[in-house]
Amino acid sequence: MMMLSFFALAAAAAVQEQPRGDRLKPVEQCFAITRNTKDGPQTVGATKQVVRAVTENGAPAWDIVVAQKIPGMFDMRDHFVLSRRDLRPIRFDSQRNGVEHVALRYANNRVTGTKRAKDGTSITIDQSSATPYWEGNLWGITFGALPLAANKHLTLPFYQYDKGFGAFDLTVAGSETVKTPTGSVPAWTVDVTAGSGPTATYLIAKETGQELGTRSAMFGTTLGGDCSAIR
Repeated sequence: MMMLSFFALAAAAAVQEQPRGDRLKPVEQCFAITRNTKDGPQTVGATKQVVRAVTENGAPAWDIVVAQKIPGMFDMRDHFVLSRRDLRPIRFDSQRNGVEHVALRYANNRVTGTKRAKDGTSITIDQSSATPYWEGNLWGITFGALPLAANKHLTLPFYQYDKGFGAFDLTVAGSETVKTPTGSVPAWTVDVTAGSGPTATYLIAKETGQELGTRSAMFGTTLGGDCSAIR
C-alpha cells in the first residue's frame, strides 16, 4: 500500500513538471554552429529558429521551424505544431536536403505517420503510450518552457521517430552570464541526456526561458550567427 502511494505521488509530481506553453513568445533567431578544434571553436554552419502563434483545429498552437545547415554535410528543416498550453505535439514533419524525411501526427497519446528509410522506402509509424509525452526532436525550446531552478533534476517523456519512446534527463548544473547580440543575459546551464549518448549543455535564459546556446563534446551553438543561406 505504501509502495502504491509512493508511485502515485511520483506520477502526480511528474505531471506538475510539464512544459508551460506560455513561456514561449513569437521569435526569430539565428545561431552559429561551431565545431570544437584544437585551435578553439570554428563556425561551420547555422541554425535558424522561428516561433509563431497559430490556430490548429480551432485551438491555440505554436508553429515552430528549426532549420540547420552545414555546407557540404546536411541541410535539415524540422517543422513542429504544438499545443500552445503545454507544448504537447500535434504535428511534425522534417526535410533532409529538400526531401521529406518524416511526417507524423499526434492524438490521444498515439503517433502515426511515415519516415524515410536509408534505401528510400517509406516506413509506417503507429505507436501508442499510456502516458503523455513530448516531441523528442525539439530540445532547447522545450527545456526553456520547464520550471528550471538551481540544482533541479527533471525528466520529460518524449517520442522520437528513430528512438521511439524515451525520456529527457535534465539537471540544472549551475548558472552563468551569456553574451548575446543584444546584451548579457543571466542563464541556467542545463545538462541533458536523452537516455543514452553524450551529455549536451543548454544555456537557457532565467527570466524568459529563451535558448541562448549549447555546448557538447564536438559541437556547440552561439546566438548571433549568419542565417542568410537558410530559406
